[in-house]
Amino acid sequence: MAKTDVATQGKQEIAVYEGFEQYGNEGFSEVTTEDLAIPFLRILAQLSPQVNKRDGAYVEGAEAGMIYNTVLNEVYSGEDGVLVIPCHYNRRFVEWTPREKGGGYVESYAPTDSIVSTAVRNERGEEILPNGNILSNTAQFFVLMLHKDLGPQRALITMTSTQLKKSRKWLSQAQSITATGEKGLYTLPLMSQVYKLNTVQEQNDKGTWFGWEITRSTGLNPEDPEDSGLFDMGLAFAKSVKAGEVKVKESTNVEEPKDDGIM
Repeated sequence: MAKTDVATQGKQEIAVYEGFEQYGNEGFSEVTTEDLAIPFLRILAQLSPQVNKRDGAYVEGAEAGMIYNTVLNEVYSGEDGVLVIPCHYNRRFVEWTPREKGGGYVESYAPTDSIVSTAVRNERGEEILPNGNILSNTAQFFVLMLHKDLGPQRALITMTSTQLKKSRKWLSQAQSITATGEKGLYTLPLMSQVYKLNTVQEQNDKGTWFGWEITRSTGLNPEDPEDSGLFDMGLAFAKSVKAGEVKVKESTNVEEPKDDGIM
């Protein structure tokens, strides 16, 4: 049996052998989206368990300001950043139990759900539901992360609080990218562009924290086979999200909203 390549996943080397291609996807015939966990890409803060060497969730080499993949359990340099293709955007209002009552995720609502209009802002600027729970305005970007070893990987980036302005800026930039076709000017598909996500230190009168810095890297070339394949993957991902086939395991993956990451 001839070994042809070695793929790296974290610190684990996976041998790839000739002849595997004909059995591609074998064993996964009954796997559905319900069985899969979509990873979150998060910015680590000073108090994140992944940076605490005494915490069971510690990730070797993790530091505040790094980008954390919740499924692969990997960290990436915030200075070097990661490349992503945004495929679909939506906005949700996430209900949380207050920390003083134990904390934790409760439910997620679309902006049009009637419960959203029942929230009232308190003196701390939090939106509070009649039951006393917190409602957090959350921007969600479903992306393909271009992993250097594993290839394109589905992931989710959520933005709340001060990062919502980054979301608006990203969307505005994406919608400004146009081309001229047979019917005139049109906006290029969201998943036709590659962006680089870095982290930067920010501050206000409450303290300092790390936030996103988003810059356009390049556009996909539809005449290039590799780029065309990435676009098709992004389009398929977007359609799956819109069809409700992508399930976000929010109870285990979304962090409770905090005051802007005071360090």
